[in-house]
Amino acid sequence: MDDDTRRLAANSLWKIDPGNEIAIAALVQLLQSTTVDDDTRRLAANSLWKIDPGNEIAIAALVQLLQSTTVDYSTRWQAADSLGKIDPGNEIAIAALVQLLQSTTVHDFTRSMAASSLEKIGTSNEIAIAALVQLLQSTTLDDFTRSQAASSLEEIDPGNEIAIAALVQLLQSTTVHDDTRRLAASSLGKIGTGNEFAIAALVQLLQSTTVDYSTAWQAASDLIEILQDNKHRFAVVKALSGYWLLDYKYYDLAWNCAQNMLYPDFYQAWHQHNVATRAMRSLKKILFTRII
Repeated sequence: MDDDTRRLAANSLWKIDPGNEIAIAALVQLLQSTTVDDDTRRLAANSLWKIDPGNEIAIAALVQLLQSTTVDYSTRWQAADSLGKIDPGNEIAIAALVQLLQSTTVHDFTRSMAASSLEKIGTSNEIAIAALVQLLQSTTLDDFTRSQAASSLEEIDPGNEIAIAALVQLLQSTTVHDDTRRLAASSLGKIGTGNEFAIAALVQLLQSTTVDYSTAWQAASDLIEILQDNKHRFAVVKALSGYWLLDYKYYDLAWNCAQNMLYPDFYQAWHQHNVATRAMRSLKKILFTRII
């Protein structure tokens, strides 16, 4: 039987008869085989957590795969991810994912996937938190992976200031791609509720003339999620009023602020920019007259 056939069988077993002991044994055998390729092992690992969550034989086989020195990092990541689903909080799975995060030889994408898996299984785990913090502070990591690490850190340790600071830094960077900014903005929308730095960074993004439409729209949507009081809404309305007629993508944000503010406060914030603009125009007119 070739590996393609084995992969097809592994993918089908959990669908046909979840919990079947023979199916579990067959998948475990695939994991332990020295002749199948890593793609087949990954598929077997993925099928194991679906076929019988909590099965001790499956857990033991995945642990063994994690500790193997002959499989590739993607296979170890899949084993750790599956183990986390079968047995959330499993210390061996967390340790394996942390090891992937700390490795200097794996690709950044593998690190980002390991961080994403830790988000699901490492809640409140001190080792996982420390590893993600270390990852954020790395100077060699790509921006996408940093963003994923920050998002994962906030999921397992809500309110972590280092994660928020890292996301804000990504938003303010002039060298990151807009896709990364959108991911950072989306993460802040989930974790930055009421945080002054997060709100200020998203407002700054609204006012940027260099980001694309989708990124600005994402920032506006995220601000709706994290605004908490009139002080925050006042700053947002003031920022929006300067170019409201030029773009309609901020309508929902402005409307949300209007619904949650007293009318005098909204009016003052909305017209403050216009008052300042009129004053500047008047000053320019006076100066121009004097020059003439």
